[in-house]
Amino acid sequence: TLKKLMADNGKAYRDLEAKGARLQQGLEEVFSKKRIPHKISRIGSAYCVYFADHIPVDWHDLLASHNFDFDKRYRRALIDRGIFHFPLPCKQGSISLAHTWDDIEKTIEITKQVVEVI
Repeated sequence: TLKKLMADNGKAYRDLEAKGARLQQGLEEVFSKKRIPHKISRIGSAYCVYFADHIPVDWHDLLASHNFDFDKRYRRALIDRGIFHFPLPCKQGSISLAHTWDDIEKTIEITKQVVEVI
């Protein structure tokens, strides 16, 4: 694993960052177009979508600001369409080295479909 991560002077990390940035951009475009309140917290390939007007600073803030009902329906609809996003609200999503650029674009496209029906 370490050899793969360090190959080509850390190219794997650069690729994960690029895929994470593309996914964030695509999701933000989808949610913004539908005027769905959201914020995405992302570090590299790890991200979390909050259905709120800000990134929560603690558990109490999360409970007060996050739309848990929408989050639950969103994740369920993604799973129903073949995109596994851990089925508990506010759980982190992750991009791995196994994910391709096509996977990122498919996730964005399916998210577009999902927000039309939930």
